[in-house]
Amino acid sequence: MEIIYKINDIDFGISKEFKSEYLTPITLNLLSKVENEWDDYNEVYHCCKLIEAVKSNENMNMDFHIMMKNEKYLGIALITSGQIDYKLFFKEPVHINENDNEVLIFNYFHISEDGRGNGEIWFKNIIQYYESKSFKAIYLKSSHPKVFSMYNRLGTEIGEYSSYSDNNLFFRKGKIYKIML
Repeated sequence: MEIIYKINDIDFGISKEFKSEYLTPITLNLLSKVENEWDDYNEVYHCCKLIEAVKSNENMNMDFHIMMKNEKYLGIALITSGQIDYKLFFKEPVHINENDNEVLIFNYFHISEDGRGNGEIWFKNIIQYYESKSFKAIYLKSSHPKVFSMYNRLGTEIGEYSSYSDNNLFFRKGKIYKIML
């Protein structure tokens, strides 16, 4: 993993290779849902499924952005680039104006409790990292209302979506954003 930013005791890094320990923040968030507000959606399972789907497509690449403190994984974010299979990320049509080599898909932005409060500075750091590599836009979707205000500050809402949880027990509403670099 290459460290691309540091603040206080926290390292923000990027890796081209997946390691299972990177899933720690998602697993901790899933555990919190089990103990508090279960919504029947297993992010760990869906994240692993997405990683394997991207890995099996030689035209796409995935970067793993990691937040760490004292060798403990506090956060993960995935960035996909290349000739993106948009149906893998968006069930609904999303109008993409840029060329494939200018577009990034951002998802699975999870921060464990010990890393909370660093999300916006981390995401801005990720934006700057890809801006320096001549990408033009990041597209993302989220069903977590607590981050909508951050995405609205950094980009533009371009759509909405809805889906059911894994066993159709809960209905989830989300938003789609575009962030210009």
